[in-house]
Amino acid sequence: MKSVVRPLTICIGSLGLILNCTNNGTNDSEAAALLALVFSGREFRTSFEAVSEFDGSYIVPQNYQSAASHDLSSERLISGNFSHKGWIYSAAGDSHRAYPTVQFHKLDGGSFRGLVYMELYVYLQDVTIPTGSGHWFSFITVARRTEDAFWDGVLVNLGYEGIVHLMHVPTVGKKEWSFQITDLYFPQNQWVKLGLCLSMDENNGFARAYQDGVLVSAAPVSGFGSIPQVHYGLYAHQDMNQGIVYNDDLLIKEVLVCP
Repeated sequence: MKSVVRPLTICIGSLGLILNCTNNGTNDSEAAALLALVFSGREFRTSFEAVSEFDGSYIVPQNYQSAASHDLSSERLISGNFSHKGWIYSAAGDSHRAYPTVQFHKLDGGSFRGLVYMELYVYLQDVTIPTGSGHWFSFITVARRTEDAFWDGVLVNLGYEGIVHLMHVPTVGKKEWSFQITDLYFPQNQWVKLGLCLSMDENNGFARAYQDGVLVSAAPVSGFGSIPQVHYGLYAHQDMNQGIVYNDDLLIKEVLVCP
């Protein structure tokens, strides 16, 4: 603690001074901790306590395609009185969707910019992904664009083999990872914390996905400089005919460094 507190008393004043002081620090983690203390970026938090938390953003209708639905639920919780629950009860003609969106570009403050970290707790119950390439269950979708019909998203997905990975990186349809774990499986019937650190920089964008604090997937990202909209909840391959997912304690925050 002394190595972090002492520079604060000497260097605090402006970001430029802080940066100069961190350059004289003993290691990168100390510098990152100091910068994080003085940086206050925008953030969005929800524990899914009320539908009104998503006012101004699109919400997928109930009983979508007569195959999936979603609601607030008190069945499984991390905090508060409710979590978000999505469930599948039939195969569908198109991808299953049951979620609220957060459309920052339509809200006060506009799109998130710079480096953004997001995390949420996910509980999968009775989810069976059909075997074979191309089948998936998606936890996180982060849009590159503001269009309602074409998000051009970066996704954090679970494949049929049971491992979390990034999808549509660096561009749509690709999965050109710089790192991908192969031996850490996603457990069902328990809460798991998923994290995503993402830059939509046009030249040097990247994404890093975490499972309970462990880096599981990383890739370059081709973006347009901001994050206009996101969604979580239930988004899955149309062939699935059952399964439940709960989400709780969502945080989205502009940051200076990834965890």
